[in-house]
Amino acid sequence: MSPTLAVSPAFAGCSAEESLAIAEEAAGWGYTAAWVDEVVGHDCFALLGALAVRTDLDLGVAVVPVQTRSAFVLGRAALTLAELTGGRFSLGIGASSEVLVTRFAGQPWERPLTHVREMAEALKPILAGERSTLDGELVRVGGFKYGLPAPTPVPLLLGSLNPKSLQLAGEVADGVCLNQMAPEHVPTMLAEVRAGAERAGRTLDGYPVVARLMTVVTDDVPAATAMLKHVFAPYAATTGYNRFFRWLGYVDEADGILAASERGDSAGMVAAYSDRMAHDLLIIGDEDHVAARVREHLDAGVTVAAIEPLAPGPAEVRRTLRAAAAALS
Repeated sequence: MSPTLAVSPAFAGCSAEESLAIAEEAAGWGYTAAWVDEVVGHDCFALLGALAVRTDLDLGVAVVPVQTRSAFVLGRAALTLAELTGGRFSLGIGASSEVLVTRFAGQPWERPLTHVREMAEALKPILAGERSTLDGELVRVGGFKYGLPAPTPVPLLLGSLNPKSLQLAGEVADGVCLNQMAPEHVPTMLAEVRAGAERAGRTLDGYPVVARLMTVVTDDVPAATAMLKHVFAPYAATTGYNRFFRWLGYVDEADGILAASERGDSAGMVAAYSDRMAHDLLIIGDEDHVAARVREHLDAGVTVAAIEPLAPGPAEVRRTLRAAAAALS
């Protein structure tokens, strides 16, 4: 499978219209896809709908939380986008975190792996254009079938971090979405995906590996690193990411961030997020460093590098995306 570059809007410091315009421009820089996330910015499906009618990019979401929308809602959104794109849409789902699910959305964050498994089971028939019935512990759907013709099946990817969720992606999904890892971690993560696939009698031939790469081109690496540690330290305090970073070997950082979080010490969380961790998991540097680091991810097994510019405005976003595009030159 040839490696692909994707933009990952919404872009920091950009309006919805600016994000759409940059995504359109990116097609001329070697980008062939756009993978939108679902965090605290623009709604992913609204942006994707606009991109569907403005560009010929392949589209995806990496990822939408399974707790904040039902299978009925997710299935209809996915098949609508499949219609609008002529079959160029992929749906990524995941467990998200207790911050987004409980604090922001007011929904319970319980048994996340079970929730992901049941949502995948409910969605697979819908995304194949078939009727779905499931009476699960956390996910229920009563005989829903999309009522209009749409290109099917829509690929279903799982956002996975830890071994059990990575194995589940290999077992049931059409691809996997990775996040906040270094190139050297990719083979270890894909070994878990492969183990799940083999257990289910599947292979990873033609299996998409989407990775959202948090990236910024900067002339002041120390200042950018310090700023980004404030952004990403809270991730490492959430249950799934804290366990993930421990598994990757950042035990001291994970311990320190969790302890600071439990005592409400934001500055302590940032201090515990080491420079080593920041430069392993994020891409921060000049144009040459950014291009080389993106290439390392592709060489490690990523098939779709979704570049999320950690930049303060449109000019910096464009600079970062152009630098990352050099990974394929």
